[in-house]
Amino acid sequence: MIKTLKRLGAYMGGRKYLLPCSVGLSAVNGLLSLVPFILLWLVVRTLLIAKGNLSSTPLIDYALWAFGISVANVLLYFLALMLSHLAAFRIETNMRRKAMQRLMCAPLGYFDGQNTGRMRKIIDEDSGQTHTFVAHLLPDVASCVVAPIGVIVLLFAVDWQLGTAAIIPLIGAIGIMGYMMNPKNNQFQRLYLDAQEKMGAEAVEYVRGIPVVKVFQQTVFSFKRFYDSIISYRDLVIKCTLVWRT
Repeated sequence: MIKTLKRLGAYMGGRKYLLPCSVGLSAVNGLLSLVPFILLWLVVRTLLIAKGNLSSTPLIDYALWAFGISVANVLLYFLALMLSHLAAFRIETNMRRKAMQRLMCAPLGYFDGQNTGRMRKIIDEDSGQTHTFVAHLLPDVASCVVAPIGVIVLLFAVDWQLGTAAIIPLIGAIGIMGYMMNPKNNQFQRLYLDAQEKMGAEAVEYVRGIPVVKVFQQTVFSFKRFYDSIISYRDLVIKCTLVWRT
């Protein structure tokens, strides 16, 4: 992942510093998201021990703090996503620009041996997929790493027995998911993604040939490579579904 970020950093230009700021703000957002739950716990505890006399309890203060921190949490998350989107849009633009510059310098014979649908998919769609990774996944990963650690600390701080009971099934779930998603045990996942990419490239070729299909009244079966890619993808999807069901 570090190598991928370094390669993407070359396309960010002057916006390279925005991504670390976004990740940091998202991590702070993950911690702040736990504070309203702490305040809610304080409210419940106060109600249980007040014995009906609420005049001298700080319930209003707890409620106002919970509301204020929730609003600040939303604004902080918005700021984190805004910074990550600025970096992601710059990456997309520079990747497409450099790809087109390379193609303009390629010899004409290069295009004779290449699938134009695949080339168009790489330049347009694949470069666009970096947007989801940079603008959404990276900030969310930071928040999703920090927040569970804070939850675990809170569980043991409130009641270590309750924390232990909650951690045991969590460890089991992580172990199962880790085994299923391990590349060494899941060679099939690579085949599945490759078949999906091949079908997408052939679909672009089919869409571009629709006028010919209409004129000569052909069917999808006349596009043998497209049809074969659909059948291959169907078989892999069925196999994948059965594996994940188990």
